[in-house]
Amino acid sequence: MGTPQEVVFRVGRNRSREGRWTEAPWAAAAGVLPAAAALVSRMRAIDLAYHVRAGELTLRSGDVVRTDPFTFTVGGEPWLNQQWGAQVMFASAHRAWGWNAVALTYASAIGAGFSFLYRSCRWAGSDPRTAAILTVLGFVVGASSLGARPQALAVPLFTATWLLLARRDRWTWLVPVLAVVWANVHGSFVLAPVLAAFALADDLLVRRPAGRGAGVFVATIVATFLTPFGPSVWSYALDVATDDTIRRTVVEWQPPSPLSGAGALFWLSGVGVAALALSRRSAVRAIDVVRLLLFFVLGAAALRSTVWWGLAAPPILAAWLAAPKPSAAGPSADGGSASADPRRVRALTAAACVLVLIAAFLVRSGTDPETGAPRRLGADAPEVLVDATRRAVPAGSRLLVFQPFASWFEYSLPDDPVMVDSRIELFPDEVWRDYDTAIVAGDRWRDVVEGWRVTAIVLPPRAVLADELRDDPEWRPVTDAAAGSVFARR
Repeated sequence: MGTPQEVVFRVGRNRSREGRWTEAPWAAAAGVLPAAAALVSRMRAIDLAYHVRAGELTLRSGDVVRTDPFTFTVGGEPWLNQQWGAQVMFASAHRAWGWNAVALTYASAIGAGFSFLYRSCRWAGSDPRTAAILTVLGFVVGASSLGARPQALAVPLFTATWLLLARRDRWTWLVPVLAVVWANVHGSFVLAPVLAAFALADDLLVRRPAGRGAGVFVATIVATFLTPFGPSVWSYALDVATDDTIRRTVVEWQPPSPLSGAGALFWLSGVGVAALALSRRSAVRAIDVVRLLLFFVLGAAALRSTVWWGLAAPPILAAWLAAPKPSAAGPSADGGSASADPRRVRALTAAACVLVLIAAFLVRSGTDPETGAPRRLGADAPEVLVDATRRAVPAGSRLLVFQPFASWFEYSLPDDPVMVDSRIELFPDEVWRDYDTAIVAGDRWRDVVEGWRVTAIVLPPRAVLADELRDDPEWRPVTDAAAGSVFARR
């Protein structure tokens, strides 16, 4: 009897042409459902709008943005802009068709990522239905971390890398190429050498020739250095992951709570995987356990990392649930009926996919009456407040903007620098202390806005500072809308 890995290759490579067509509905569901969910969801400007703006600056100048162009607190200071590649992708899409194209780029990345995940599950030996179910469950578990931002572009890079390493053929040499892209797109690129190391360890454990695996591992590490910032992108990734301010103030960098919806799904998935491992312990290998433990620990440490658990667990579980090799008289290896009409299945599947994606795209068409921004964007894109600020103060004015709104102001009102934004790690502790004091109307809020020479203040609805400003003779209300309020100096 062969090793589990040999079963993977046998099942993965012995698929009939007819079986592939009857597999189509399951394969389509695995990629289309996550893509449709991405199109239906509202994109958060807090993690997206400033990336589009920075990408536009790169496209105009032909050079990567290396100093802060957005704020008056650290403006002109060095910025290790590791995610510049994602910025260029989003900005290029925005140039083509505005936020519609950005949404399509985001949805395409999610759809491709989970399609690769489905293929990894199939390569591991599971039947189409099981592979599709595992893929969709992986999406559900990681959905809270799959917003429209550079991390979304890393999803297909992760799952494609996993698939290429599982194949162990000449295409595996594409892994270092993907690592180059990954290192210029998102800080999770550090996972590329980790995945390559696991593949190499697997080769050594089963005494398979390890020359290719060793070469791919070394080349993948070297590939991550091929960025405008060289190997310093590694220190950037480490600094962000260990930054105390980020972990203290940003919810998604905190451990997932079992009392929250996303946290409960994560912890329950861990229980489910453990239960399956016990029931299929004869199929569980030591390296499976190590892989699962690593990615589960990453998810347990930070909510935003639950996505990697959701992508790593399904292919491992798929190997445990590998379908037996079919007999000549039984159903096809792809779980389809041998009597199904391949052309009919393909046509119906394609039509259903098109209809689902069109419907999902149209759900968010139009303009949000409350924010004045496209309905594809969330409440943190208050264009009505941008318009009010533009009318109230001259260009170049310093703005104290509620931090979740700052990214949108950097995109929509780029000539007016803000105090802080989503790049939490970029600002010294004293700047955050001043911001926190002012935004909640602390005892020194007047000293803060005077010291930083703030001209206008943009606040969310029902802000405590808004009450103070209404009673202050030095400030005048510009607008008080459902999206928030704006105040300017008299």
